[in-house]
Amino acid sequence: MGKMAGMLQFLKNHQWALVLAFIASIIISYPQISLRYDNRDVYQGVEILGGIGDERAWLSRVREAYDGHPSISNAYFKEGKNDPYLFQPLGSVIIAYLGKLFSLDINNTLLLFRLLFPFSVFLLIYGFLLFFTKEKLVALTTSAFLFFGNTIFSRNALFSMLSGDPPSPYYLNYTRPVNPLMTSFFFYGFLLCFLLFLDASTRLSVKKQWIWGVASTLMLGLSFYDYFYTWTFLYSFLGVLILIFLFQKKWQDIKRIGLVLLGSLLIAVPYLWNLYRATTYLTYSEVGQRHGLIETHAPVLGFLVPLLFIFFLLFFPRAWKERYYFALALVIAPFIVLNQQIITGKVLQYAHYHWNYHLALAMIFLSIIFFSWVSKTNWRMLKKTSAILIIVVSIFTGFWVQSSSYAVNKELVIDRQRYGAPLNWLSQNAVKDEVVFSDNETARLIVIYTPLNVFYHSSARYSLAATTERLTNTLFLYYRLNGVSGNEAQEVFFKDREDISWAIYGIYYRDIAGGYEKIPDEILLDLVGKYQESFMVDNSTFFKEMLQKYQVKYLVWDKRDYPLWNLEQYQFLRKITELGDFVIYQI
Repeated sequence: MGKMAGMLQFLKNHQWALVLAFIASIIISYPQISLRYDNRDVYQGVEILGGIGDERAWLSRVREAYDGHPSISNAYFKEGKNDPYLFQPLGSVIIAYLGKLFSLDINNTLLLFRLLFPFSVFLLIYGFLLFFTKEKLVALTTSAFLFFGNTIFSRNALFSMLSGDPPSPYYLNYTRPVNPLMTSFFFYGFLLCFLLFLDASTRLSVKKQWIWGVASTLMLGLSFYDYFYTWTFLYSFLGVLILIFLFQKKWQDIKRIGLVLLGSLLIAVPYLWNLYRATTYLTYSEVGQRHGLIETHAPVLGFLVPLLFIFFLLFFPRAWKERYYFALALVIAPFIVLNQQIITGKVLQYAHYHWNYHLALAMIFLSIIFFSWVSKTNWRMLKKTSAILIIVVSIFTGFWVQSSSYAVNKELVIDRQRYGAPLNWLSQNAVKDEVVFSDNETARLIVIYTPLNVFYHSSARYSLAATTERLTNTLFLYYRLNGVSGNEAQEVFFKDREDISWAIYGIYYRDIAGGYEKIPDEILLDLVGKYQESFMVDNSTFFKEMLQKYQVKYLVWDKRDYPLWNLEQYQFLRKITELGDFVIYQI
């Protein structure tokens, strides 16, 4: 009875955090639930995809793990399943196995994830802020602000909201699977566990502190397998904290941090071996360029990070003693991750740090500074009134973003239900891991809704199996199917330079030169020459050779969107069935 009473008292003490966590789950899952309910007469199992950044790419990795390939070396091609992975698989594997545990299909797996993990992540953020600020009201308010209100920090979205227009056609970041929900789980989970391990003011017993130390080590070690930008940021944070403690001669705290780092490195050994193996691949250099891995030693500061640092030094409460230095390490860490290339010479995609960590830290510390100022005023009700107002506005903003995004994307999602019939046919008739040729839009759905591989997928260029030769040949094949002759190639290629740059070189020219269209003319001219040379082989032979080379078994032709393909002319294809706008062939 004593334990039960204690549990009930605990739930009562944090009832508002539980309520807000429940609201978080409802708001995040609302669009997916609404789609099924509002459009149940036309719904064919194709969910809201593509309106949330690169959600389809993340879901294809979840499906790959669901189909028995947990390393997710290549979620698209039949080749490369045993290559070293470049995208850490843990988040995708957790979601996939969650669905398999309850025997759910991919859509219901996603729905279950959107119900469970927003709830969990909200409570982790709340728990960290509660122990950090020692104030329940501040923890509740800041958690709600961070979870629902980050759209307010987008200048365009804020201006739209102030003018009464919908804030954005894109859903809340936490709607997208894997990143940022899973990455936030490990990030805030580590900060909470590590704070309980390090902070003596929590009055925990030595045994309990070390239990939290083990938990923080586990969180940090597992983050190696979830998201590159999580563990690199946390290692930078811990490095700064060690330097601060060196000046303060806090040897015991340094020892504790060292043990956490050592333990996490031991957990990370298989990941580091995988990374080493990846660097030995011949395609690693060109794939690295597609990821935006640029060679330079130029420093990066940006706007938000220096501004946050200045605000912190001027206004953050210094009376918080140890917590002040913990926070100081968190605001210095962004300078390190943004400028590691000064030493390494390799620039990372620092936007990942900005959207996932730097912006979140800015929101957290601005909220803490605000409530610190409010606490010093003589207006008794100002603190509670401000908290209620921020929470209400944050929840309203979150719901507005979700509902307006759903309204904007609803027509497109309804149109995508036409893919339901061919996807169901492939799932029921094709053998697992066989290869399907299609357009890119269809391929994006095939790798999510079927256990099959595809001839081409736009995200496949980020895997080690995607050689430049393969991507170039694929590009040529699609142009030939669309009727582009050798004589037209130069005009078409220069007109499509952004698409060609993106398809073969990823984000390299966007990051190194400022835009996809900055691909050099000489590269385009070289592609034009190679394309013209490909006409030494007729269309039918070229097409057949490409299909055979990459072991294609089925072809799905979208007659509505790609009428020029005219697959009926190829004698080596056998028509199997026609389903609405789609015709399915077999070689």
